[in-house]
Amino acid sequence: MNPEENYSSQRKASNYSDVLHTDDDINPIPPQCGYTFSIIKALLIYPLAILPLGTGLLLAYWYRALWVRLTYSSCPLSRATTVVMTDEYGQQRVSTVQVTTFPDAYSAIGNKVEISSCATRYLTHCRLRYLYSDDEKKFILLRGHDCDRTLAGIHESITGLSGRDYELRKATYGINSIDVPVKPILVMLYQEVLTPFYAFQILCLVVWYVEEYYYYGAFIVLSSLFTISYSLFQTYTSAVQLHELVRQSCTVNVIRDGRELRDVPGESLVPGDVMVIPPTGMSMPCDAVLLTGTAIVNEASLTGESIPVTKTPLPQTPDELYSSERHKQHTLFGGTHVIQTRFYNNSAVLAVATRTAFSTSKGSMVRSILYQKPFNSKFYRDAFIFIGVLAIIAAGGFLFSFIFYSVSKYVQPDGISISYLLLSPRVYALRGFDLITIVVPPALPIAITIGTVYAVARLKKNNIFCIAQQRVNLCGKIKLVCFDKTGTLTEESVKTSGVIMMTGNELCSETQDPTSLPPCPILFTMATCHSLTRINGKLRGDPLELDMFEATKWTISEPENDSTKFDLLVQGIVKPPPTSGLVGMEMGIMKQFPFSSELQRMCVLVRALDNPKVLHVYVKGAPEKVKDLCRPETVPVNFKEVLRSLTQKGLRVLAVAHHSMELQWHKSENIDRDMVECDLEFGGLIIMKNSLKPETTPVISVLKNANIRTVMVTGDNLLTAVSVARECGMIEPDHQAIMVKADSTSATPSVTFHLLKRGGDFLCSQNLKDDPQGHTSHVMNGYQQMEVMVQRQYHLIIDGKSFETIKLQFPALLPRLLVKGSVFARMSPDQKAQLVTDLQGLGYGVGMCGDGANDCGALKAAHAGISLSEAEASVASPFTSKVPNITCVPKVIMEGRAALTTSFSVFKYMALYSLSEFTSVAILYWFNSAMGDKEYLYIDMVIVLAMAFVMGITEPYPHLCKQRPPGTLAGVDVLFGVIMHVVLMMAYQAGVLFYLKSREWFVPVVVKKETTILCGENTMIFQASIFLYVSIAVSLSTGPPYRKPLYTNVLFMLCLAVIFPCNFFITLAPVHWLPGLWHFLQITPHPYLFFRCGVAEIALLYMLLSYLLESHVFHSRWLHTILKVVRCKRSPRNRYKHILAGLDPDWPCLGVRIRPIKGDENDGHTSIQDGHITKHSIQDDNWSGGL
Repeated sequence: MNPEENYSSQRKASNYSDVLHTDDDINPIPPQCGYTFSIIKALLIYPLAILPLGTGLLLAYWYRALWVRLTYSSCPLSRATTVVMTDEYGQQRVSTVQVTTFPDAYSAIGNKVEISSCATRYLTHCRLRYLYSDDEKKFILLRGHDCDRTLAGIHESITGLSGRDYELRKATYGINSIDVPVKPILVMLYQEVLTPFYAFQILCLVVWYVEEYYYYGAFIVLSSLFTISYSLFQTYTSAVQLHELVRQSCTVNVIRDGRELRDVPGESLVPGDVMVIPPTGMSMPCDAVLLTGTAIVNEASLTGESIPVTKTPLPQTPDELYSSERHKQHTLFGGTHVIQTRFYNNSAVLAVATRTAFSTSKGSMVRSILYQKPFNSKFYRDAFIFIGVLAIIAAGGFLFSFIFYSVSKYVQPDGISISYLLLSPRVYALRGFDLITIVVPPALPIAITIGTVYAVARLKKNNIFCIAQQRVNLCGKIKLVCFDKTGTLTEESVKTSGVIMMTGNELCSETQDPTSLPPCPILFTMATCHSLTRINGKLRGDPLELDMFEATKWTISEPENDSTKFDLLVQGIVKPPPTSGLVGMEMGIMKQFPFSSELQRMCVLVRALDNPKVLHVYVKGAPEKVKDLCRPETVPVNFKEVLRSLTQKGLRVLAVAHHSMELQWHKSENIDRDMVECDLEFGGLIIMKNSLKPETTPVISVLKNANIRTVMVTGDNLLTAVSVARECGMIEPDHQAIMVKADSTSATPSVTFHLLKRGGDFLCSQNLKDDPQGHTSHVMNGYQQMEVMVQRQYHLIIDGKSFETIKLQFPALLPRLLVKGSVFARMSPDQKAQLVTDLQGLGYGVGMCGDGANDCGALKAAHAGISLSEAEASVASPFTSKVPNITCVPKVIMEGRAALTTSFSVFKYMALYSLSEFTSVAILYWFNSAMGDKEYLYIDMVIVLAMAFVMGITEPYPHLCKQRPPGTLAGVDVLFGVIMHVVLMMAYQAGVLFYLKSREWFVPVVVKKETTILCGENTMIFQASIFLYVSIAVSLSTGPPYRKPLYTNVLFMLCLAVIFPCNFFITLAPVHWLPGLWHFLQITPHPYLFFRCGVAEIALLYMLLSYLLESHVFHSRWLHTILKVVRCKRSPRNRYKHILAGLDPDWPCLGVRIRPIKGDENDGHTSIQDGHITKHSIQDDNWSGGL
């Protein structure tokens, strides 16, 4: 059957089942609801939306899903024109259903049920295409050419597509383009202006201009234009950078209709297209599987490691399903660069396209940037709640003004009394709206983000770049930081320290100079088992393999004519040095099985050029994995002892194995890996040294002194990781390391704890079952426990295999391991990300620092992911450091704490300012007075906004303390401080007004028909307020322990140096000085100097009292203790604190196997509490952490 018929018949038989895609990280059938437009609903809703000044249309713009539900009718998805889908983060997105019609030649292709026209309904959700399935009655994710296909099945595509099949697939899959277009400036401006913040500002401007506050309104317009321009510049710059990052345009040669087409645009590729990869390489426009030949690829754009990777042809195993993760050594990923290809028999290197556009690996990376996981911190959540409270207060003020002016009467000259509201309803209605604009200040959203903006700018100066500004405040709550090992804690480069050969059935002493080795398997493995290649005359490859090969002094050569080399099926020729005495012993690398992180090993087929009948197999990899592939009789008896001794010293160890096989050389190309890596003979150990970076230990010490927990998450050997953890200080010298080992191979899974000695040995290496008389034991609460002293200061060590087993079989034991685990070794990339997520579930603020693609998932999942790589893959990380060491971690945390503290201070300042001004205006309304335009202008522009913007410039304190800043505005301490400030400032304003009224010379304002601005009460409130706003700003600008002292903020001090003299001049200057100024400000200075000095003294007293309360009372430990007792707080909120508090002093039970009780295996929710195994689930919201 030709490819066209095969594809068509599959489409017909499975109702698109071959193109409906199931992916590991994407829900193939997300929650979805179908809607069709309703004329009746539209006629009812649209007038209601338009009448109140278009407010309803704004809500429709902000909440599209809600608008669809209001104006559309629910219907089956088969008839829907609009679909509301929920993404993986619970956010609802609206998609429009589109229809694509296939060519007439394919009228028979379609659903199982006959239909009149061959049309497919589809929609685009988060840049991915979903097709409608009549079987599922839903829209299902479109899949690529690789899903559910065997390796042999993929090889059947080598003949390419027919022209008609290509047209069908093009209509199905669309254009192969990862394009993030840059929106026009006018569109960005439109979207920016229609945000809730600026929409509210427009409403405020209308109110102010009607009330003739022209100066103040003009200032707000100018400031808004500035902030909009800045925001547009930031948005446009980020959009251009992302557009340039993902843009890719190239031409490829493809095979269609049995012939090669040249210079085909990469955008026209479809899954199933067979591409010809040129010898000089190319940038991959899509994901593809290599069918013939080999390719040298630079995957730095995805992995962050600029190391050439050798890609080999996909095997033709008939029963094995293809997986891009499991078969990545045969996959060319989109966005990577093929440096060069090798071919043989003068045939082209072919690859079949499997995924295109946003379904590719690069497309997935771009989607992770466009649709990031929302992290809503408590601060922002509480901020919106607080704004809601202010809105309620504003509504109360509006109601107060309405009632007050309705009740208050004005006596007209004719003696008839009339309420002020009826006298001038427009004016007094505007006063009510004015209270709303006062209580909810329009500049509040900008003010609370100013600290974050300054923090991002300071991080940039330290070569730390942030693409997720909202994550900065989250960094202030970091309680735990996970670190990768190699390249992060230790140097990237690895040095060959020596080798250990076999002597009989034992490992002998170490040989430090590999050049002195006689001809032996370990020398041949070091010379041949690698993926090094020459590019432009320079040897390139993995640093470990490069150092290992150079330690042998051998050389690798590649014939100038690649075809000659491949006619012999030799991928490289290695030669010994002339001085070695091995002249003439040339070895040809016939086939490579590249290193796989899943298999943790690499294998090569080698043949001595003078003996073509025998092929030699050389394997190197993780000692535990290599040992399992060897014949038991060849494994040295002292293997575990020697390995433990080496890894305990922090050395990286590779084991080698070998065997010979008689195989005709031309058959080696298609041999299966499992047939090669069997019945091996153990060959010895290669010892590599990976030193700590000099910055690692000091940074770990700084974090631990700040009570920030540090955890190592690595793919390296467990004991090597423990040694590095001890060396850098993660595990203190006097603390114990307890290894957790889970066994899932037996019928009943079990978990055992082993105490590690300093030398790496197990203190409890024997189980009671093996040596029932060897240890004293007793039964306690159903457990047999060994009497071995376990200190309270211990660290749990676990590997990836045991971690996975415990998650599946002992989920209730997992929280204990998370709160006490310090080293997680042999962890896969998915396990790293899962670990970060599990730690977050316990209430930890989690940071992650890594340098490679293996860490990308964990970097994206963490609250603060910091990548030490500048590759494209790192752009999915919130933070990227150009300095390749972990000194960036404390800097990010310090900036996060400073930004969070600043956000709190500025928010409280703006809230207190609005409440204070609300109080002032309400008092003046009582006298039928109001603040003048110039008074508002001076308060808001000269004092409040200036103070708010310079408060955030204070730099972070250079030392991390143990306490973290508060993370919620709803905390009792924070609310108590805010309430006390409100009470104090209300008493202050009432006090100065009483002080004025108590003077004998004071004449109260005469209530008139019009609002009176020039009066003594207005002037008194204004003079008191200008000191109040400055004193609150000074009080809230706290310094250590999260920010530097206030005096280090030069701009803040300059503002004080300007504003204080101005305020004193306005308060103390007599009336005959600068009368033009008093007329401009619309105030009447009080006549007596003694009184004016008294007002200044009261203001200074208020400032002193406010500062002392904020700095010495509201943040004091004794007040925190009192409030804790008052609110009866008996236990912490975070789960990890419950777990730590509930740990039994006798836990863990060393050397004893823990097994689930019979009958509990099915649900998997077993836990251990007070020595008993009980059923429990950590996912329960009411879980109290009793483990």
